[in-house]
Amino acid sequence: MQDWQNGGFGLYLHWPFCQSKCPYCDFNSHVSAQIDQSAWARAYLSEIDRLAEETGGRLLNTVFFGGGTPSLM
Repeated sequence: MQDWQNGGFGLYLHWPFCQSKCPYCDFNSHVSAQIDQSAWARAYLSEIDRLAEETGGRLLNTVFFGGGTPSLM
């Protein structure tokens, strides 16, 4: 049995923007002609710092980018 408080964990980073919205998509995603990349980067880093304080010395062993079209990052 794994100790969830001291074991590794994964991080999911959601990118909510797409070039076009697929009709089958259930993600919270939006089509946008222009994205303030620096504002999103600051927000992600701020949230990562906040979560790092909450997770102490736990090991982050997976990072997953998903949502809209993460390759637009």
